[in-house]
Amino acid sequence: MIWRALLLAASAAVPGAIAQENVDSQPRPVDVVEEEIQVLGKLPGPPLWKVTRGDHVLWILGTPELVPDGLRWQSDSIEHVLAQSSEYLTSRAVTVRASNPVRVVRGLRQFRRARRIPDRGTLDDLLPEDLYQLFSETRLRYAPKQDDLERLRPNVAAKELFDSAAQSAGLERWHTIHRAIEKSARKHRVKEVRTVLSKRFKDSTDLLDEMEEMSAGAEQTCLQARLQGLDAQLEAHARLAAAWAVGDLASLRAHPGDPSTEACDPRRLAPDPEEMSQMESRSWELWLENAERALTDNDSTFAILPLKDLLRPDGPLSQFRERGYEVVEPDETPPERQQG
Repeated sequence: MIWRALLLAASAAVPGAIAQENVDSQPRPVDVVEEEIQVLGKLPGPPLWKVTRGDHVLWILGTPELVPDGLRWQSDSIEHVLAQSSEYLTSRAVTVRASNPVRVVRGLRQFRRARRIPDRGTLDDLLPEDLYQLFSETRLRYAPKQDDLERLRPNVAAKELFDSAAQSAGLERWHTIHRAIEKSARKHRVKEVRTVLSKRFKDSTDLLDEMEEMSAGAEQTCLQARLQGLDAQLEAHARLAAAWAVGDLASLRAHPGDPSTEACDPRRLAPDPEEMSQMESRSWELWLENAERALTDNDSTFAILPLKDLLRPDGPLSQFRERGYEVVEPDETPPERQQG
């Protein structure tokens, strides 16, 4: 597999495969952007998990939350797996929707308003003094021109500010990976199967009313978790992205995870956490049902899931094992050997 990517991270993930080069540029907010890691040559690439029963196989690619900005990648083994697959299972999703499309259009303005603090308030009005000071300092550091963040609800501001900080560290959300996979699936005419569980509202007003009922305390906890130790979080994400890109499974398993993930979990922020938790569980059940159906119907199937879920002891891989499937870890048998 030939990988070519510029990975912005703090240290090399595979000895002998990575060259470091100092970059002379204007000072950036975090040290993690001060070194470039250029990955060239034959490397294992992102890890693929293999789930089998008999001669039928499901290949699963785990995707990190953040990847290097502008990542350009070519994966021969993933391309080969997709070409041989009958279906491509996307990651599951839990959404909320309004049923009336006309009212949805009319509700877009309401939606933008729902992102903001009511009554033209600001975070200065809403947050405890110490938390607002931390937010203000972080905003000036990572998003000095985004004054509008001051008027956003705490959980919305947390996401926007984190994304700005990630961008300054040379990182972006995983959408780049998904777009590349989808493009390859279309090229090989592989059927895409989505697992989406939606909670429907009569119109956008009902949906927005629920959004406004989010727990103020939970929102502030999310914001604080995103801001505290932000530099360390970004460096950890960069190291994880580098390890993922070169198939360093040991580093992926040793990754401590992002402490803000749990604090900003939708189940904690929802007005009815129990209902949201049930929807999350049901969405996993639906995804596993799609996966089992694909394993029965197809000789080969390709899927993507969040890396953090694949690495959880109680995650989907454990569910497959409990249901009698064989799960082969990426470092047990390379995909190339399995494909002959």
